[in-house]
Amino acid sequence: MKDIHRILEEELKTMILVCEDIYKHPELGFKEFRTRQKVIDVLNEAGIAHEDCAYTGILAQIDSGKKGPHIALICELDAVPTLNHPYANSEDHGAHTCGHYAQIGVMLSVFTALKKAETLQDFCGKVTLVVTPAEEFCDMDYRKSLIREGKITHPSGKQEMISLGVFDDVDIVLSCHAMGLDMETYHAEIGAGLNGFIQKRAVFYGKAAHAGSNPAGGVNALNAANLAMTGINFLRETFREEDAIRVHFVMSEGGQTVNTVPSRTQMDMYVRAKTVDAIFETNAKVERALKAGAYAIGCDLEIQDTPGYFPLHQDPNLTDLMKEHILKYMELEKIAQGTHGYASGDMGDISMMWPTVEIGVAGFSGTMHGVDFKTADEEQAYKVPAHYFADAIMDLLANDGEKAFRIKADFSPVMCKDDYLATLDNLNKTNIYQKETGIL
Repeated sequence: MKDIHRILEEELKTMILVCEDIYKHPELGFKEFRTRQKVIDVLNEAGIAHEDCAYTGILAQIDSGKKGPHIALICELDAVPTLNHPYANSEDHGAHTCGHYAQIGVMLSVFTALKKAETLQDFCGKVTLVVTPAEEFCDMDYRKSLIREGKITHPSGKQEMISLGVFDDVDIVLSCHAMGLDMETYHAEIGAGLNGFIQKRAVFYGKAAHAGSNPAGGVNALNAANLAMTGINFLRETFREEDAIRVHFVMSEGGQTVNTVPSRTQMDMYVRAKTVDAIFETNAKVERALKAGAYAIGCDLEIQDTPGYFPLHQDPNLTDLMKEHILKYMELEKIAQGTHGYASGDMGDISMMWPTVEIGVAGFSGTMHGVDFKTADEEQAYKVPAHYFADAIMDLLANDGEKAFRIKADFSPVMCKDDYLATLDNLNKTNIYQKETGIL
């Protein structure tokens, strides 16, 4: 077997340049046309065939030709809106402030090194690079337009790929992500959990009137929204600490003009929690507050629910295997384990059905989703994780895939794919509450 780590070091030299260029040219989800071409160029140079998937996504595979486990390597293409970031694009303020560009560098360099080192000739099974679009849950009006046009069926890249059957024969899923911990203290985060969430849009419909001469003739939809927000804020004392609940919102429409009583207002929000039960319980409370605000002022109310992501639960056996290899590159005290993050990601959906890890990596500075986010240490952001993922993949494919198959056998999925897709469909709904009925 050729020395994969030597080849990986050579691949990383090029890949870091490619991905730092991606950092400077961000694109939001399902708009990552330039970014995907950068990935395709690397695959073409390595002589690796690819196929398009999920509108802007890419699949590429290396197969040993021998029976064995199927390992998926996940990386993400998209940026997130970040106003005033130095590299934010002018169209929609997209910026790479979540570190996805570096994920591409890690997983793509590992994948091409496996190919160039001819590593799978000495092992079994196959490895698929799954380059996923649209992890950040944003720009929803655009994504819903793609759904209406039949270009996609789900607003998230991994939801779309799950529905298309990309993961149907996958045994193990490996990923990484910039972590939200102190990166001076920790260089890796393993076994971390993430919240799941439901996205909600509440539209309050009132009645316009001249705000100066005839405010009594109107029905103020902004007042209804304010009362709803107050109700949600008063509910916070009922949120249990162990459920890691977060309810946060923005007023995406506050009225039409200062001189007119607002006849329509719109709130967009996430309802997040650590468990599915806590998400649904909190969602019911939030709906009560929304209805109360509308009822008090005399507005009609439209509530649009969009399924977000499921909570992330990383497989403990796969986590233990990754830890063994991470320890070759850093001291134990540099590894955070068993933390819980209040953010969310569609790796949570994957973790419901497949043994999954998403290793938190260091090497960045600034605030996640902030104007100062950037690469601070290429060694930690790219090189170290690439080497321990290469080691882990070889371990999983060695001895006829013994360890991979044992992890798969011990894994208990939370749901099957059919139930998962049915849950997404059931959560995707719009309800109208009219004041004329007397019941909201």
